[in-house]
Amino acid sequence: MTDNGITLIDAWELPEDRIDESIARWRERVGLIHAAPGFRDARLHRRLFPESRLGLVNVAHWDSIEARDEALADPGFIASAATAASYATVYGGWYEVAAEFRAVGNGSGEGPGITFIDAFELPAERIADFLPHWLDRTEPLSKAPGFRDNRLHRAVDPDTRFQLVSIAHWDSPDAWRAADHDPRFPQRLSSSPDFAIADTALFRVVVEF
Repeated sequence: MTDNGITLIDAWELPEDRIDESIARWRERVGLIHAAPGFRDARLHRRLFPESRLGLVNVAHWDSIEARDEALADPGFIASAATAASYATVYGGWYEVAAEFRAVGNGSGEGPGITFIDAFELPAERIADFLPHWLDRTEPLSKAPGFRDNRLHRAVDPDTRFQLVSIAHWDSPDAWRAADHDPRFPQRLSSSPDFAIADTALFRVVVEF
């Protein structure tokens, strides 16, 4: 770990009619540990469209994995976790930032905006092959109107389901769509090499600590 801490990303696959219940449970559980030593922040994202595979994505920052493990050992949290839903499949892992782009005057930065999440399944040994592709298509997009920032997260464990997770913030869904269809960017945002499977969706933040 470094002074930049570490990122926990949990991606939830679950039915649309159980999302509200899951949000309430997440709020309860994180409410029990957000004051723990080492906790930095957490945001729960909900998909904008029900056809997206991933319904919820939790992005939390901690000082270290050990700090979160200590927080989760609290008896109150253990009791809450025992009620975890059986209807959701959660793909979680620890991540470090592998690359980052920030807007240079092209994003308004006003309002909540939206989040575009691109979760990639690929062999850990192919990450070095994938990175140039991501950089080549993300760098031009960082200059598009409405772009705010994009961080590519790399899994610490090579067995994590999503080895790479790109989390981008835009001013609005319209700004994202305009960039996605701009002829200056020949590859769509959801494109990926044939050795990587991309799971993409637009999200909005529904709870944060």
